[in-house]
Order: sequence, then C-alpha cells, then structure tokens
Amino acid sequence: MNKPLLIILAVAAIGLIAASQIFFIVDQREQAIVLQLGQPVGDVKGPGLHAKIPVIQTVKYFDRRILSVDPAPAQVVISSVDIEKAAIKKDDAETTDEEKAAAIKKEEERKSSIANVTGEPIILDTFARYKITDPLQFMKTLRTIREANARIENVLNDATRAELGKTSLQQLLSPARTNVMRDILRRVNSSVKKDNWGIEIVDVRIVRADLTADLRTSTVRRMQSELKERATETRAKGEERALEIRSTAEKERTVLIAEAQRDSSILKGEGDNEAIKIYASAFNKDKEFYSFIRSMEAYKNTLADPQTQLILSPNSEFFKHFDDKR
Repeated sequence: MNKPLLIILAVAAIGLIAASQIFFIVDQREQAIVLQLGQPVGDVKGPGLHAKIPVIQTVKYFDRRILSVDPAPAQVVISSVDIEKAAIKKDDAETTDEEKAAAIKKEEERKSSIANVTGEPIILDTFARYKITDPLQFMKTLRTIREANARIENVLNDATRAELGKTSLQQLLSPARTNVMRDILRRVNSSVKKDNWGIEIVDVRIVRADLTADLRTSTVRRMQSELKERATETRAKGEERALEIRSTAEKERTVLIAEAQRDSSILKGEGDNEAIKIYASAFNKDKEFYSFIRSMEAYKNTLADPQTQLILSPNSEFFKHFDDKR
C-alpha cells in the first residue's frame, strides 16, 4: 500500500520540478527575457504564464514600474549673468526711455539679495524618475539597475551643471524653476536616447537649492547691509516728506490767520464806522438827551463798584446832571 503511494508522490514531485523548470510566471509589475546560454531568444515576455526549455534556457526579469534615481546633493555653480538684466540691455535699442525706466524699477522692486547671488556654488539636490522601455537593449547596455542608476546619475549631473551654468539663483527660486527642470529633462532624455540605453526619463526634479555655508554667511551680511541702507533711505525720504507736509501746513496756517485778521479788521472798521454814524445821528437829533444817556452810562460803569472812590470838584462836568440848577 505504501509503495504505490510513494511512487505517486515521487512522480508528482518530479512533475512539479519539471513544471517549475519548463514554466515561469511574469508578474504584472515585471517584464522578462528568455536567455539561451546567456543570449536572448524570442520576444520580451509580458505578464502571464510562459514556457522555456529547462536547463538550457533561463529567465531574466526587469521591473515594469517607474524607477527612481536620487543622487546625493552636490555643489553646482550657477550663472554669473543676470539673464533678465541682459535681456533688458539687449532690447535697449527697441524700447523707449519710459519702458526702460519701468523695467528697471520693476527689477529693483523685486530684487532680492539671495536671488542676486551669481557665479557662486550652491548645494543642489535633484532626483529623476525613469522606466525601462526596451528590456533587451537595457540588458545589452546597462545590464543591472545599479549600473543604470550610476550612469543616469552621471548624465543627470552633467545636464544639471550645463543648465545651471546659464541659470541664475533668482530663476531657481521663482516659477521659472519649472522651465529649468524641463530643460534638464530634455537634455537627459536626449543623451539617453543617443546612447540607446532602452530607458526613458519620465521626470526630473530639483528638490532643494541652498547656499553653501560660507556664501550663506556673506549673503546674510549683505542682506543686513542692504536692509539697513534701505531703512536709512526710507527714513530720510519720510523725514523729507514730513518736513514738506509741516512746511505746507505752516504756510497754510499763516495764510489763514492773516486772512482772518484782515477780514476781522475790515469788519471791525465797518462796525466802528457804523457806530460812529449812529452816535453822530443820535447826537444831532437831541444833544441834551444824548449827553444825558452818555453820562448815565458813564455813571453806571464808574459807580457800579462800591469800592470806587472819586476825588472830583463838585463843579466838575462829570456831575453836571446832579445839579438842580441845571
């Protein structure tokens, strides 16, 4: 009873071993090439179950997914020319004085001490994404992922240095950074296609662009100096403007007071003139009565205070209305 069972098990084991040597499975995330004595035979195998000749043929698998290359941060020298200023200079013959002034003013307004660092090394961190488009050619030229990553790093480094050689830090810190990365991607893909590596660079990104330690220190000092200079200039302009405002206000105040005094003198003169006319008219109508009223007013104003003492002759004109004889 055990012997037939052992035979069945042995045959099943041999069958499984033979099947594993004949058949192979390619995952959806992979693509495979069948090698016969080290040389590729047939087409690239896609996902699914495939067969090969045992012992003579072997299978080499390649990743179908997008792969990553992440070089270590490195020092790169950026452009020593301000591209935008050069463009303004180039177009001098075609622009008017107003347009030149507006362009220069706009450039000065958005000027930054860090962004104006040119011709200096910076720390640049980049990465790239690629995929294997031709496994057979990839195997012939690069063979392994490690070798591919090393070669791509070199090409990426060269393309990055070439592009940043004509790119200012201001562009790297602005939306123009997208154009710079696109140009680097174009350079890398051009080199890869020229060498026919069987891959395609999907994306290139600049993760970080920092100043070196020495340059950062000098830049911060320069920023502080420029900010102090701007602050001094702003304060000077503010004081100048304040002086103008105060001078204008003082001038207007002097003019207003002078005009008010002039109008007041005119009105007072007119009032005095009218009062003199009224007094004269009243005096001419009844001189005795006018004299009496004026004397009463004088008595009222003079004798209103009980402490007032007058030393006058009884015959004084001041008391003429107290004399019964009159």
